[in-house]
Amino acid sequence: MGGSLRSSEGWDEVAREYLRERFGVEELPGKVMERARGLWLTTAEFVPLGVKLHSVGVRLFYLRGEKLKPASLGLSYLGQRIRKNRVEVGSEELEELLLGHEIEVPGTPEGYVALVYRGDVIGCGKVKAGKLAAEISKARRQELLAALPWEGRWEGGAHHSS
Repeated sequence: MGGSLRSSEGWDEVAREYLRERFGVEELPGKVMERARGLWLTTAEFVPLGVKLHSVGVRLFYLRGEKLKPASLGLSYLGQRIRKNRVEVGSEELEELLLGHEIEVPGTPEGYVALVYRGDVIGCGKVKAGKLAAEISKARRQELLAALPWEGRWEGGAHHSS
């Protein structure tokens, strides 16, 4: 492999255009690189010879042939930069999604969306025929499900500081 990381000019522009059109993201804090069947956002300019990398930053997309699937971590990282196709869910709706169920979202445009809980982008969702499904990895779903009961405790004022 060489020493420098080179972005694929075509993929960089495709990723930026997709994020601009679908999510209203006007600016990315870095450049887009193709690696490990995905597109990654990075600020890296150089990797020394002989260094093996698993990743080069934050995964923005999975490559599925010629199609892009937004990565949950990438959407979370872009967070407040996402201006379009944000779907806010409450704790009960989020629990349903994390358990693998769909929820009704009438009037929401079809396609990938940013799932938002309490103002924060927590991952990727997909709307089809007025129904929303989570597109979050099973491991991340389990982490979020484990944290949900704690959210209720904080909201109810049951926390204590010492």
